[in-house]
Amino acid sequence: MVVRCFLIFFIFCASVQTVVAQNPENRVRTPENTLGRQQLDSLRQNDPNRVIVADTVNNDSLVVQAPRSDIETTIDYSARDSINLSVDSKVIKLYGNAKITYGTIELEADRIIIDYNLNTLTAFGRLDSTGQRIGYPIFKNGTELYETKEITYNFKTGRARITEVVTQQGEGFLHGETVYKNSKDELFSINNTYTTCNLAHPHYQIRSKRTKAIPKDKVVSGPFNLEINDVPTPLGFPFGMFPDQQEASSGILVPSFGEERRRGFKLENGGYFFDISEYIKLTLTGSIYSKGGYALNANSNYRKRYKYNGSFNFAFTKLRVSDNIEDNSVQNDFRLTWSHSPQSKGTSRFSASVNAATASYNQNNYLGVNSIDPSGASNSAIDNTTRKLSSNVSFSKTFQGTPFSLAISARHNQDVAPREIGGGQVDLLLPSLTFNMSNIYPFRGKTGGNSWTDKITLRYSLVGSNNLTNNLGRIGSDPTIDSIAPFTVENMSTFFKNSNKGFRHQIPLSTSFRFLKHFTASPSINYEERWYFDKLNWGIDPNNPNRAIITDTIPGFNRVYNYNAGISFATRLYGTVKFKKGSVQAIRHVMNPSVSVNYQPDFGAENYDYYQRLTTEDGRELVQSRYQGYLYGAPSSGEIGSVSLSLSNTLEAKVKTKKDTSDIPRKVPILNNFGFNTGYNFVADSFNLANISWRANTTIFKGKLNINLSGAIDPYVYRLDSIGYNSRDEQIVYQRRVNEYAWNNGNGIGQLTNATLALSTNLNPKARDKDEDTRERIMEANISDAEKDYLINNPDYYIDFTIPWTFRINYNLRYTRRGFEDAKIIQSIRFSGDFALTEKWKITFNSGYDFEQSQFTQTNIGIARDLHCWEMNINWTPFGFYQSYNFTIRVKSSILQDLKLNRSRTFYDR
Repeated sequence: MVVRCFLIFFIFCASVQTVVAQNPENRVRTPENTLGRQQLDSLRQNDPNRVIVADTVNNDSLVVQAPRSDIETTIDYSARDSINLSVDSKVIKLYGNAKITYGTIELEADRIIIDYNLNTLTAFGRLDSTGQRIGYPIFKNGTELYETKEITYNFKTGRARITEVVTQQGEGFLHGETVYKNSKDELFSINNTYTTCNLAHPHYQIRSKRTKAIPKDKVVSGPFNLEINDVPTPLGFPFGMFPDQQEASSGILVPSFGEERRRGFKLENGGYFFDISEYIKLTLTGSIYSKGGYALNANSNYRKRYKYNGSFNFAFTKLRVSDNIEDNSVQNDFRLTWSHSPQSKGTSRFSASVNAATASYNQNNYLGVNSIDPSGASNSAIDNTTRKLSSNVSFSKTFQGTPFSLAISARHNQDVAPREIGGGQVDLLLPSLTFNMSNIYPFRGKTGGNSWTDKITLRYSLVGSNNLTNNLGRIGSDPTIDSIAPFTVENMSTFFKNSNKGFRHQIPLSTSFRFLKHFTASPSINYEERWYFDKLNWGIDPNNPNRAIITDTIPGFNRVYNYNAGISFATRLYGTVKFKKGSVQAIRHVMNPSVSVNYQPDFGAENYDYYQRLTTEDGRELVQSRYQGYLYGAPSSGEIGSVSLSLSNTLEAKVKTKKDTSDIPRKVPILNNFGFNTGYNFVADSFNLANISWRANTTIFKGKLNINLSGAIDPYVYRLDSIGYNSRDEQIVYQRRVNEYAWNNGNGIGQLTNATLALSTNLNPKARDKDEDTRERIMEANISDAEKDYLINNPDYYIDFTIPWTFRINYNLRYTRRGFEDAKIIQSIRFSGDFALTEKWKITFNSGYDFEQSQFTQTNIGIARDLHCWEMNINWTPFGFYQSYNFTIRVKSSILQDLKLNRSRTFYDR
């Protein structure tokens, strides 16, 4: 092919054969390649058979179609040292950091030769004076990248021959001794290896004699075997296919093989992945056990951009419950999870977080301890120690341009612990309705205003619910026997019949204004009304004439209302003490006192009929609520005319030491919060003073230790009548709370009835900052509340190799005592953390101590090793009911996720 663009260049360069590159960015453009009419005729003028005919056609009537060039676009080339051009041989030679760009193709090398006779590009590298390999070709074709020793590329056919190539195909790297590339970008290689290790000398590789790689589809190989650190292993197959697709596609999921003492040999989680569409994926897997039993799982993920995303998972297991070969009894269990999150910000919103299971699901299936659900459900965590499950499905609607909004939801709470230890209860809210009217200002003018009438606020809310439960109450006189019925379809009619249902309306009216310049006064009136569809009728127990029992439930609509009014006064006080010497420059004290006055009539009066009065055999009067245990209760009996007092304080210091480089002093909190609240009912006939509640929070040791304190003090005294014992030899204290203040009886300000102390710390300051950042990111994440709670409560789930060690300690103490009863102290401590033995080794642990049982709680120890392209994990539960271990060494890349070695022993194998 004659490249005519070179002729223009040589008109100016005459006979110069070698040109030193002055401008490294030269362009070779496609020649025009059009021939005129006269040129075509001149080629034929010496033809002896030529017949000359008079030309009767216009001069420009003969148009010859231009032949198409083999070069389809501009070639840009450059070189650092020199460029050698030869017109006769039609060859260009580039020396030193040579680079060529031809459409989507880029080629970089130490030396490149362009041969227009053969339509080829050839690139070489070289060895430097130290023998190091430099300038070897790097070939790019779109997103494809090839590192080679030598490459020859035909830009007409798109074919290439590559020597000692290294190319990346998806997550893998293909090393080939000799590779041939066709026009479809398919690679045919001889004596090659495949690995996901990105090192020039990989840790492991799959060696094959012949391989074909189809970009963005698959790699097909003949006989191959695995090599680890250049050591051949007998692990291999006569042929193989490795997927290399950039998009999801349907395919088979290979099961894992194992053995358990209880269930025998097993094939687990084998099945099929269905790539249904861009928006929905489905995985169906199953497991089978040699001693009988099987498991089925269906997991689906769906997503519609800017609309919603979610996941659905259903698991069913049918397993033998006995090791006895003659016992064929089986247990059917299932678990259902569903997570749905909207992405749009419209006026309507639908969301779901469902997590339900049979009571024995996590007892009959090994789920680990402190682990994310292995079944694939992503909206919540479950393991063998999980006791509580909860669900919520909700729809909300905001009526644009109005203050009204509507929400409908269904909620579920379940205790999956065995009934023998108080579990088995299921509560279902089906449905729950909320209708709200946000604040409106009925007396505010169009131009606004700041008077107390302009600030009058009116709000309305309606809530209604239908609560179902399988806890039907106590049976008989023995309190140890309850009636938690099986939560089955057959019993649903009974649950609906005994459901707790009702509506509640609330209408608060309030305003605020300045009082005595520094005080804010906030008067309010509240109206509340409950709707029920039956009421209780009480009578005297014939077996115990001194006790009241429910004798009947009277159907009918019941309107139960109450109202109250009040006013509160609040202000804020500041106090600062400055110091002229020392590192402490000032201490600041902020007080937030609040006083409120409230009044409510006695809704226990007979004319309201909210309470029923009975007379016992010994002449005592019993007052029983007709709505005891109902959804929203009943108004409190007794007239209320009370004054409530609350006070909260913060205390902080400004500190500047010699070590501080900034001129601005640091704020050091002394007390983040300290306060108390109580009240006094002036119209009550006894026990006018309410309990005194208090709370405090602070951090010490420069934020290393967080301390929370709270409690309550009873200001009245108790009189001891007698002490007895029940049938279980448990002490029973018979006592009376009398209307006498403790300080009048020499008992101080009262008895501490309950107190809580919580201490928490992370001893590594870098890890503390990381924990705080992690908590913030978790709260902002688009995941369910259950998953957020799990990740926050288990911060050691993720291993951070950048932090050398962490050690978290959480201690909780709760104290309760009432009168002369023995004090109850419940203590718990939990500690967790990790530490790095080296940059690649990490050990994690979490445990706790039960002071009541004087033993350690469920403990888990993990060892992680980063092996570059491999990873190793050991998880061990050394003692307890769920004693187990799991050892896994595997390739990190998901494309070879089945290339692993796994050994485990669960609590089933004990």
